[in-house]
Amino acid sequence: MPTDKHNEVYVVQHPDGWAVKKPNAERASVVAPTQQEAVERAKEIAGRGPIHIQGRTGKFRTITPFD
Repeated sequence: MPTDKHNEVYVVQHPDGWAVKKPNAERASVVAPTQQEAVERAKEIAGRGPIHIQGRTGKFRTITPFD
């Protein structure tokens, strides 16, 4: 199935844990204490869109919720 680029989200490091943000957004949609919790929320927000997850080293990996 094709991905929906309009629902693309990022999980990035945040001073209070991990943030879920849309591209070019100034504020986070969600801030979670753990990366796993942020990824779970990102899956709900993204639908079929790609999720770009930042690791502790800053490198990103991309998943789609239906992988």
